[in-house]
Amino acid sequence: MSVWLEALEQSLSISPHGVHEVESGQEKPYPSLLQASKRWEMLLASYQEDFVAVVLPNGIAYLEVYLGVLRSRNIFNPIPYFVEASELESILNYVEPVMVVTDRSDLKERFGSRYKVVDPSESYTAKPNDEVPTKPVSDDDTACLYYSSGTTGNPKGVLYSHENVYELIRSICKGFKFHQDTRQFAFLPFGHTASINYNILPALLLGSPLFTSLGFEHLRANFFKVLAQHKVNYTEVVPSVLLMLLKLRHRVDDLDLSALEFVGCGSSTLALESQRQFMESYGLPVANLYGLSETGPCHIDDPRDSGWSPGSIGFPLDVNQCRIAEDGEILLKGPNVFVGYYKNPGLYGEVVRDGWFHTGDLGRQDDDGRFFFTDRKKDLIIKSGINIVPAEIEEVIYKCENVLECVVVGKEDPVHGEVIAAVVAPRDSTKSERLVEEVRAVCKAHLSSYKVPSIIQVVERIPQTHSGKLLRKDVRKQIAEQV
Repeated sequence: MSVWLEALEQSLSISPHGVHEVESGQEKPYPSLLQASKRWEMLLASYQEDFVAVVLPNGIAYLEVYLGVLRSRNIFNPIPYFVEASELESILNYVEPVMVVTDRSDLKERFGSRYKVVDPSESYTAKPNDEVPTKPVSDDDTACLYYSSGTTGNPKGVLYSHENVYELIRSICKGFKFHQDTRQFAFLPFGHTASINYNILPALLLGSPLFTSLGFEHLRANFFKVLAQHKVNYTEVVPSVLLMLLKLRHRVDDLDLSALEFVGCGSSTLALESQRQFMESYGLPVANLYGLSETGPCHIDDPRDSGWSPGSIGFPLDVNQCRIAEDGEILLKGPNVFVGYYKNPGLYGEVVRDGWFHTGDLGRQDDDGRFFFTDRKKDLIIKSGINIVPAEIEEVIYKCENVLECVVVGKEDPVHGEVIAAVVAPRDSTKSERLVEEVRAVCKAHLSSYKVPSIIQVVERIPQTHSGKLLRKDVRKQIAEQV
């Protein structure tokens, strides 16, 4: 058995704690959670090293499926619960899972004839197929496939081994000073790695109390009350949530938040001014955290340290080394660095050279050893902590018969970090208003709502080179200059 699964089973089987769903009040002790995961292990016993796509809301069932998939020597593929069916279709065509686990009836109706779709709430029995030879799960086996944008701006699947997961989470627990009694609160979508890496897996590895919520939309009015009620020690947010909490101006004077050691904020660029405003408004320290899908969290900016001041991404976790290349790019090396890109092995060799992962981000290091994130080399749009690939949206826009050319870029936004802007050139004399309506309608029909451009601008011609290459940087500058 892999060191990751051994560590989980040892911790969960003897832990006095468990997981608690804030909205439903449902609780499950960790030994019971471990036992419940065995039905998923049995259901998946006839598969080996296959992908299991999981489209579930935050909660206990999610953790049962996670443990069962890994114990069965299969590969866990988390997908955001709010993904639209049309977008999920392209993801499933890419991943090719042997099973889709979801409680969404619309997905079962649409995909039930092509995939084995299982609802966790349904009663069923399963027995292992004795004719299928099973091998113990090893450290080198793939544990997870994280659907990501990677460093090149093209959608891809990041493959994470059992060793990757164990070394990363072990290091996070140590660097963040988590222990068996640390009370974690996870409310960000479980389909993304922020909650998984910062809250869920540390709680499972340590057997510490884990409180879950269906999402921030359920917490807007009582976010701090929940933290106080459950004496939460740590939670993870994204910049858009932090900014929304600033706008809501909650009163916390009558709440006991003394248990909350600090709030972590990651997945997108956190403006220093926003960080400072939040700390001043609520009297709570906020850490600016940095990491990538290919490495997981790689630094700790710990506001508990003596002499701490905001602005940096802190120091590397002990799982990895970090250095700044001559051109300013942030490079990482360690057992947390992923093992490959799904269906694209050649790309791995382009971004991991001499053992160093080239992040595509720019940074610097001060004399005290602290690292600072300064800019991105990528064309990715990061909206509310979620990576969005411009090419995916552009491909959809080109479905409009009246669009000749298009470029999609991000525009800085104080709430979401970035919003999506599409600049299109008409094929003929189509009126701008009509073309904007057409582009918006096509995007809504083929993309999840959070990927639909907020800004759609019609121009006579998009800037381009002599060879006909569209100048994305010129478009981004034009959009940025607009009020």
